[in-house]
Amino acid sequence: AVAPTLGNSINTYKYSTSSYFRDSLKKQDRWRDAIGGTLMYGIELKKKTKLMLGIQFQNFGFTRKREDYKFLDTLHPEIGLMNDLSQTGNNYIDFNYRYQYLTIPVLYSTQISGRNMQSSTFHWIVGGSISGLVNHDVRAVLHGFSARGKKVFKLKDGTDEPTRISINFQTGFRLENPIYGKHTFIFIQPSFNMQAFSSNTGINRHHLYALTFEVGLTFKPDLDKDKSE
Repeated sequence: AVAPTLGNSINTYKYSTSSYFRDSLKKQDRWRDAIGGTLMYGIELKKKTKLMLGIQFQNFGFTRKREDYKFLDTLHPEIGLMNDLSQTGNNYIDFNYRYQYLTIPVLYSTQISGRNMQSSTFHWIVGGSISGLVNHDVRAVLHGFSARGKKVFKLKDGTDEPTRISINFQTGFRLENPIYGKHTFIFIQPSFNMQAFSSNTGINRHHLYALTFEVGLTFKPDLDKDKSE
């Protein structure tokens, strides 16, 4: 399944900080859109319940928008100073914080509507997962000006100190509809994902959460036919 994602973060802090600093970051932070992916296998427990196992590529994070830079302001230590005087309008940078994981989910699925598998069915999904970090960076996109002739920078930003392992809570709903015979279904699955702990150990800690909207195909073998053979 393909999983379009909207991610954001709740900020906490390693040390005591002023309310002005906390409010400033809160105003700068915005939702970030991304794409993930999922491959799942369902084990039938009862007629309408399943245990779902698999692997996911989760692309979480958020965007921090900083604006109104002045001449010779430091844009970022890895970018340099504001030297572009060609633009007189509003200028800003979108710092896209990207945390990308390989995740092993364990989910419980129960059907809550739909009388038979020849029509649409509606399911509730709940469970958890463990994730391993495969990449973390900050993609800075400059708007209204450039630096060193570039408008896009990929930053390491080592001050974040990302953690390598994450534990997540997941819940959502799944709508399935047959598209080919009785065994091939298309599904949509909006879900909410929340990390149990912060994704990093830096001064500003990011507690990531995301809304995903998975779209994909489900194949269900004819078990009755297999048994008869």
